[in-house]
Amino acid sequence: MGATETVARWIVNTTYEDIPPEAIRVANESCFDLLGVILAGSKQPLGDLIQQYVSDQGGVPEATILSSGVKTTLPNAALANGTMGHALDYDDFGGFGHPTVAIFPALLAIGEHLGSTGRDLLEAYVIGCELGLALQHTTKYNQMDKGFHSTAVIGRLACAAACSKLLKLDQTQTTTALGIAGSMSSGLIHNFGTMTKPLHAGMAGRDGVTAAQLAQRGWTAGDQVLEHPFGFAATVLGKGIYDLDQMAENMGKPFRVQDALIIKKYPCCGGNHAMLDSLFGMMREHNFTYEDVVNAEVDQSYLSVVMLYAEPEDELKGKFSAKYNVAAALVDDEVGIGTFTPEKIADPKIQEVMDKVRTRVMAKSEEGTTDFQLGLPIRITLKDGRVIEHTTAREDILGGQKNPWGFDSIKHKFQVNAGLALPADRVEQTIAAWSDITQVTDLAGTIQSTLVANTG
Repeated sequence: MGATETVARWIVNTTYEDIPPEAIRVANESCFDLLGVILAGSKQPLGDLIQQYVSDQGGVPEATILSSGVKTTLPNAALANGTMGHALDYDDFGGFGHPTVAIFPALLAIGEHLGSTGRDLLEAYVIGCELGLALQHTTKYNQMDKGFHSTAVIGRLACAAACSKLLKLDQTQTTTALGIAGSMSSGLIHNFGTMTKPLHAGMAGRDGVTAAQLAQRGWTAGDQVLEHPFGFAATVLGKGIYDLDQMAENMGKPFRVQDALIIKKYPCCGGNHAMLDSLFGMMREHNFTYEDVVNAEVDQSYLSVVMLYAEPEDELKGKFSAKYNVAAALVDDEVGIGTFTPEKIADPKIQEVMDKVRTRVMAKSEEGTTDFQLGLPIRITLKDGRVIEHTTAREDILGGQKNPWGFDSIKHKFQVNAGLALPADRVEQTIAAWSDITQVTDLAGTIQSTLVANTG
């Protein structure tokens, strides 16, 4: 039995009861968080554009776009909601880029159409996410080495697996869905800092739905998409960096979801989060502001995506600028949705402080000797002569499983995000309905009564 067949069998045979309660809890938090982020993203400029685009396509009204309430086809609902869910770069990360936004919007669309329960959604989500995590963690895949965005590349297979589970496809159909999705995988890092980066997430969801639906209808595809010499792993991930048989045989042994996901505190690239946690911690401990700073020095990998834009000219590029994030944090003592606006990017005070921020880019020769999971330091030189430094390890990022926010903080984030799109009374209804997704039984009705701004 090859790796693809083994994985497909695992997807079909694994049930909700097989999933550790802790994995369900973490999955619930991430999916709940994403719903709020989608609502906030629907009010961004690209949210308007993707909703207009999908509306213009027409089609059978099968699933709902948040928060407008417009109905469209399943693939297009996944496309719109997934794109809006990544518009702010405020959705969770960890494992393979941004797992939840690549998977959950597709399940929300299918589940609404099928009359699935929230428990069905979480079962399918965890199973799809586990495949993505296994591909990332056991293959030593590094998206920056290839220039591909792992949310889009691995996320498509993960989403196809999740959609196959929710549609109750058999092993042959699931194998086919994975084969189809393997031919769809792409997403270029060159597009980070543009509207196309959020589109990567939307397309992963759209294609996951499409792959599963085609497989259900009798479409054909290669049945060795993972292990074939011209298949997904060798062609997309790269040769010689994996043991696919070992990966396939060890799916769910153990589950990884409960350890991998990080719920974002800041609406920017996850590569900035450890740095920002360190900076805010130093500001609190040592009681200084931007006016006290002579300079700030940030260590970065030569492949770091937060080095893409040293002098960002717009808010989307600002999310991938270490210099901008440090300067904005120093000036405003916070990094939030309001940090990434045209007005804030042009703020003279932040522009002035950016001149004090230096990035020390590691040489390529240093890469093999550095464990980036341990983090990289940020150093602050103050006018009184003090030089302070701090490093936050990846596992210690606020919002990760070793340093969790706590569900009350996640709910507060949801309240703020949802409040950008929904009336205040609807926000509270939405929190009550979705904070425990396993309790949702009438998916279509709950979406209409909580996640739509005007039920008319």
